[in-house]
Amino acid sequence: MIKSLTIVFTTARLKPEFSWFFDSLDREAGGDFTNTKVIVVDTFCEDRRHGPDIGWKDHVFMHTEPKPTIWQGEYRITSEDWWSKCNALNTGITLCDTEWIAFVDDRCVLAHGWLQCVQDSMIHGYAVCGSYEKRSGMRVVNGEITNEGEILGGDVRTQFGYPVATYDWYGGSCALPLEFALRVNGFPEDVCDGLGFEDVAFGILLKNNHLPMRYDSRMRIIEDRTPSEIGGALKRGGKKGPNTPWDDKDYKILDIMRASTTSGNSFDITELRNKVLQGEPFPLPTADHSDWFDGKSISELE
Repeated sequence: MIKSLTIVFTTARLKPEFSWFFDSLDREAGGDFTNTKVIVVDTFCEDRRHGPDIGWKDHVFMHTEPKPTIWQGEYRITSEDWWSKCNALNTGITLCDTEWIAFVDDRCVLAHGWLQCVQDSMIHGYAVCGSYEKRSGMRVVNGEITNEGEILGGDVRTQFGYPVATYDWYGGSCALPLEFALRVNGFPEDVCDGLGFEDVAFGILLKNNHLPMRYDSRMRIIEDRTPSEIGGALKRGGKKGPNTPWDDKDYKILDIMRASTTSGNSFDITELRNKVLQGEPFPLPTADHSDWFDGKSISELE
């Protein structure tokens, strides 16, 4: 039986370059989207709806804003929009009605063979995390890179002899059974939003649940991060602890996750998903307004 797949594309940028991803995915799928859907979770969704249609295959495509959160949008308690990627990723999980789910970053092109790597994981039943490369000045036509630009950095795991199976999880490009994401209660937005580390934290949760995982360097995305073109990304920042760096907020996130088997979110994502798929609206945010790290109000962040 052929399993079904949803790919979630998240963005908080003014120029996310949707066509780069769509065209490269079309090439990977050979134009056949019988069992594949795409959900774009877009911070600027409402603004873009009043502009040119971003276009694509309407029957397999959903364009939506992130679910309500205290970090950005209508219900934020901060003075400006902050990084809230876990919330965006959990929005995709909640709206997903397929057996498998994958995630990709914005301003990216899928490398040749990306979708085959996802399909391999679907056949054998393991979560898969791919590799990445970041460039500046990249040019793309019809899903193919026509000017490689300057390489800014990339995935170094293969250089250090990482095996095929590993629990190091850098989640710009990954896929897994939806059941796995529901089991760990989604990405840890109550812990990570406002700062980051969502990909590593999520990987630790999968590991702690003894779920099968692999790193596949062939499953690569090439991202453009040209400084003049990446505007619109949200503010984020950590906090210092008394004995830096090990007591800093980012390290404490890892400590929390290593001792956890679920995200610790203030909601049950399975219950939320069931209600949303039955047509109920997303509820108002339920997260604590105090920062778990120091107890200060999130509204005081600058």
